[in-house]
Amino acid sequence: MNPQIAKWNARYADREPGALPEPSPPLPDAVAGVPPGRALDLACGAGRHAVWLGSRGWRVAAVDGSDAAVALLLANAERAGCRERIAPHVADLEADPPEFTIEPAAYDLIVDCYFLHRPLFAAIRGGVRPGGLFVAALHLPAPDGQRGHGYVLRPGELERMVRGWRWNVLHAAERTARVAAGGEPGVAEIVARRPDVRPPSHS
Repeated sequence: MNPQIAKWNARYADREPGALPEPSPPLPDAVAGVPPGRALDLACGAGRHAVWLGSRGWRVAAVDGSDAAVALLLANAERAGCRERIAPHVADLEADPPEFTIEPAAYDLIVDCYFLHRPLFAAIRGGVRPGGLFVAALHLPAPDGQRGHGYVLRPGELERMVRGWRWNVLHAAERTARVAAGGEPGVAEIVARRPDVRPPSHS
């Protein structure tokens, strides 16, 4: 088993369903006024984003490598009254070959918060439908440098990558690490829309 999954299983094992934290800052503004559609929440954990979306009418594929996290997600979704809109998947998102396939042009929204696995980016790019959104909030290095570089972005990396896709970047920001808060890492945020390509008019 991926040691990261074992760590998260242990962390979620004794948790009870309950109130979830508010979603990461980019998400509520990103979907404000957007008709609910089909969403994918990568590394969904206990459902912070999947349950928030499901309770607002989105149909959410929620994926996590931790079966304990997914069980807690489902309990939280039941508690919130949106269980029928959540499709759970237990899959190691770092596995090679992948244990979960992001189907091409399958989602109106893909959310990736605080889980970085660079090989997934190509599938994320392909998985968003034309006109759909990619919303991410990912860690930048902590000031003490303790976080391994495999799980943190380089400054500017996320925005450069998405602009390289030629998508419409609606929001891009980097919040710096807070040394006074005990060496918390910074966060890079992105909200981007895949161009809505329509066939040329013959009129």
